[in-house]
Parts: sequence; C-alpha cells; structure tokens
Amino acid sequence: MDWNKPVKFKFGGEDWEMPLSTLLLLIFLTLLLMLGGAWLGFQFGSGQL
Repeated sequence: MDWNKPVKFKFGGEDWEMPLSTLLLLIFLTLLLMLGGAWLGFQFGSGQL
C-alpha cells in the first residue's frame, strides 16, 4: 500500500489534498480524543473525578 498516495477531498467548500498516512493519523487522533473526552465526561458525571 502506498502511504504517500495523495488523497483529494472537498471539505467546507475547499479542495484538500494530503498524503494517506497523514489523513489516517488525523482520523485516529480525532477518534482517540473523542473517546477520551467521553470517558472523562462519564467519570465526571458519575462523581468519580
């Protein structure tokens, strides 16, 4: 698999182009931060923090 293959997409009316590896890294970090925020919110809501 070519990790440096440019991926083109349109987001917010702008054309974007970035390597596949960078796009996957951004998606992974986004999901990780979302899960961490949900876990912290649950811990805070249950009074454990």
